[in-house]
Amino acid sequence: MATGYPTSLSYFRSRQKPLRFRDDGTFRILHLSDIHEVSPEMDDDENPEIPKACSAETVNVIEQCIERTQPDLVVFGGDNISGYWEEYTYDYLVETINKITEPVRRRGIPLAVVFGNHDSEGEEKRPFIRRENHINLYAEYENFRGCYNEEDVFGCGNYSLPVLAHDSEKTVWNIWCIDSNDYIRDENHQVIHGAGYAYVHDDQIAWYERKAAKLREENGGIPVPAILFQHIPVHQELDLFDFIEGETEGGRMNKNGCTLVPKEGAILEGLAREAPCPPEENRKQFESWKKTGDIVAAFFGHDHINTFIAELDGIKLIQTIGAGYHTYGNERGGRLIVLHENSRDFDTETLIVERITDLDI
Repeated sequence: MATGYPTSLSYFRSRQKPLRFRDDGTFRILHLSDIHEVSPEMDDDENPEIPKACSAETVNVIEQCIERTQPDLVVFGGDNISGYWEEYTYDYLVETINKITEPVRRRGIPLAVVFGNHDSEGEEKRPFIRRENHINLYAEYENFRGCYNEEDVFGCGNYSLPVLAHDSEKTVWNIWCIDSNDYIRDENHQVIHGAGYAYVHDDQIAWYERKAAKLREENGGIPVPAILFQHIPVHQELDLFDFIEGETEGGRMNKNGCTLVPKEGAILEGLAREAPCPPEENRKQFESWKKTGDIVAAFFGHDHINTFIAELDGIKLIQTIGAGYHTYGNERGGRLIVLHENSRDFDTETLIVERITDLDI
């Protein structure tokens, strides 16, 4: 069970250099979500070349996205590995994380991570797969940014990353990294099968509000503009769609026997290729963002083939395409985000990477 370890804040952060805007007033972020990597040796496919090709394609997505964006920060957006594979051993965990971070490490680029529902899904049977062990492995990378948690709150990987002005120590933007957790669990931390995806807990929200208030106070009472990364989207994404029972002409997705059709004007750009899969009911987190007033945009993974940008109550909700080939998807890639030092505006685009192998994977 991920439980915090807030003392890691001082231990990790004492070794971490601050993020800073470039001299031209930009800060470039590469968001790579749903990498879902495993070792090809774990796969018992009749054709061993298929899992090898899946890994080669996944690493190529990471390489090509970095080359095309030249980022100042890479954010792994959750489901970085497929932790539900029973073949995972601790050695495979180390190998997999080393493999997906190598293109980032080799270039000396800062790296932040959030976790998804699959990263540590098998921890009941394989305790070594828990997310704290992931953080320990990422932290061996000298350009890692982050910690277990900034305070003793639920989950693992709840922290913020200030981005300083190019020529001062002023925090101009803030980046929130939030653990959206995995599945609804009972009091013994056992998954309640069929209960759905987990959600951001009240103590995580309270920590976010306290930290945002402190940043606002340090900024003369003005909220510091922020973006947020977490794996599972907020429930309010479903507000973007109409639910119509049965088959419907023009319907694009199915959920619980219904066709979901985007409401007119709800999708600003990009595509909604599958039904959003947020927590079933919890809506507190987004309401907290509205009250606090700092979040400009939130970036999610989880729904691998969605690339849409939408806006609700002045906050953009943005889906990043999946990067990994050991899971489903039609195309793979990432997302570039460019923050501007003297503005609350940002630019973003979806990146699609062409395949390098010709096997049917």
